[in-house]
Amino acid sequence: MWRNVQRMRRLHGKAFDIAPPTYIFPEDYKRWNSDRETSNYKSMYIMKPNAASCGKGIRVIGRKQNVTKRNGYIVSKYVSKPHLIRGFKYDLRLYVLVTSFDPIKIYMFRDGLVRLATVPYSTSKASLKQRFVHLTNYSVNKKADSYVKNLNSPTKTGKDGENEASPGAAPEEALETTESKLSLAQLKQEYQKMGVDYNQVFAGIKDVIIKTVFSAEQPILQCMGGNKNKNACFEIYGFDVIIDAKLRPWLLEVNVSPSLSSSSPLDKQIKTSLLSDTLYLIGFRLIDRKQQELEKAK
Repeated sequence: MWRNVQRMRRLHGKAFDIAPPTYIFPEDYKRWNSDRETSNYKSMYIMKPNAASCGKGIRVIGRKQNVTKRNGYIVSKYVSKPHLIRGFKYDLRLYVLVTSFDPIKIYMFRDGLVRLATVPYSTSKASLKQRFVHLTNYSVNKKADSYVKNLNSPTKTGKDGENEASPGAAPEEALETTESKLSLAQLKQEYQKMGVDYNQVFAGIKDVIIKTVFSAEQPILQCMGGNKNKNACFEIYGFDVIIDAKLRPWLLEVNVSPSLSSSSPLDKQIKTSLLSDTLYLIGFRLIDRKQQELEKAK
């Protein structure tokens, strides 16, 4: 992902400044050390294995902390001043369906997951090893004593962008979100409390998603070659995006075949709707084989 984004940034400049500077070890190890020295060690970084999931092997690197050269790791500049909800760091898991790369056809699912850390955010030296402070992965935070599962039916987002309460739900002003995982409708309510323009933030997020898919267009088409059935393919991507303190979205990673497991009613409703919409958009048709056999037998 980073190589593709970086290539587009060289071609188009700051318009493609959509992801934190990233280094792929071991080839970028010397450049990373050189950049740290040039910046007088002002930045923190986050290090993770390039072939792992569920928060395994991820750690935050302090400003002057030494790191040995390792194979198979990615190091990115840490967004050390993220936007917070109730004092907690959060990121967004957004679902994007791509049905074609030639021409590009992108569909962003209307809902998604807001994943919160479970310990109030801090950049103190003592906090760097506290995974519940800096990581938002569900697989990590579900082990925290302070993790609160979202057991409520999620509020739906209507076609006009307004929130629609589920049947039997309490009035909007009475809703208090204390869960560690939220829907986008709940995020909108949190933003309204803080005076944040939800639509403006998501306009920036959509821009990041579109540019990311454009970045991958050329290499994916090259891989597909002269495949005559390339328009019969589709893929659901899980985009992980973080919002910084200035409300600017940053791309963290793109997941192929994102998890569709349901750990709560919130997950179940969002992911069931995601799959339903996906099958509808790609034109999937159910076939009753028994009925077909009966018709053939006539």
